[in-house]
Amino acid sequence: MDFFNEHIVARKKGSKEYLFTAAIILGAILLIFVLMLFLNYLQSFFLLLVAGVIYFMYIGITSMNIEYEYIVTNGELDIDKIAARRKRTRILSVHSRSFEYFAPLNSEHKNAYDNTGITKRLDLTSNTGSSGVYFFIYYKNNDKICVTFEPTEKMIECFSKYVPRRAFFKA
Repeated sequence: MDFFNEHIVARKKGSKEYLFTAAIILGAILLIFVLMLFLNYLQSFFLLLVAGVIYFMYIGITSMNIEYEYIVTNGELDIDKIAARRKRTRILSVHSRSFEYFAPLNSEHKNAYDNTGITKRLDLTSNTGSSGVYFFIYYKNNDKICVTFEPTEKMIECFSKYVPRRAFFKA
């Protein structure tokens, strides 16, 4: 029997995203004022240029609306990043058999999470600090990668079938 499950997690904006939004707005206002200085030279194109600045400001601000889609098909985990519901990018595709370590992110497994041998970390969570955050460690191209994400209970059960010795959780 084939197993398929998908789950979408919306990333909560942090202070970095709000500062970036403010910088985009201030930059757009500054650019419009600079265009106004050259109004004599840009008379016929001024409104077109202002509309272009506002459009790119809109694109920049909405591109920070990020969602992650977790798709599990027979133990194969695919995670896509969806920006502003218009651009989808595949972040990773890994089979759960290649997990070196799979556990909830809590104090009991903090040593494995804080391992100094990890060369790359991917935070693919909603950034809300919820209790359903898990992490897994796997190797790819001689890099030890640690990924944090928020799977559903069905996904956890599926992973436990493929990595029973390296999965540290209570199903």
